[in-house]
Amino acid sequence: MSSSNKIKIVALFGKSAAGKDTVQKELLKQGDFHKIVSCTTRFPREGEVDGIDYHFLTHKGFTEDLFENKFIEALEFNGWFYGTKIEDLNKEKINIGIFTPEGILCLIDSEYSCNLSILPIYIECPDKIRLMRALDREEDPNIGEICRRYEADEKDFNIIDYYFRSVRNDNEPTALKDSVQKILDYTKAFFVQDK
Repeated sequence: MSSSNKIKIVALFGKSAAGKDTVQKELLKQGDFHKIVSCTTRFPREGEVDGIDYHFLTHKGFTEDLFENKFIEALEFNGWFYGTKIEDLNKEKINIGIFTPEGILCLIDSEYSCNLSILPIYIECPDKIRLMRALDREEDPNIGEICRRYEADEKDFNIIDYYFRSVRNDNEPTALKDSVQKILDYTKAFFVQDK
């Protein structure tokens, strides 16, 4: 497959409460992007909709799809399985999804990688702001779960050995707008260069 025919992926990643979902939503308003809807075996959280937030699969269904090579990346996290199916990618647009550092490594190392053009972008945010966002997300936040996520982030983000770009998404008035513009610039330069 020639590089101009590769499936384009912007892989957003960042620590808990860094604002990945917010950045993704803003980018999707630009029209050139296609949202990657990942699969999971975990149960839907309050307000989540099947096919919009995730494709919620049974453990058996996920395993069958895994053995049939339908995933470009799949991993286990906290007892649940997560993954991205090749059929959920759009060949005409730039696909944008949220991944873990390990998920991006799976994309890079997958058997489909020669058909993919992957731009990892790290969403940076100071720990204090992330903690305040996590506390403000829910009316009665689970402090133990917030602490568990922070400890897991320290481990998961300790060593990232692949190329990535980064943007800062703190609480400055123009931070979100600036982050989105930077990602648009990175995307334009990367995918033109990658042809």
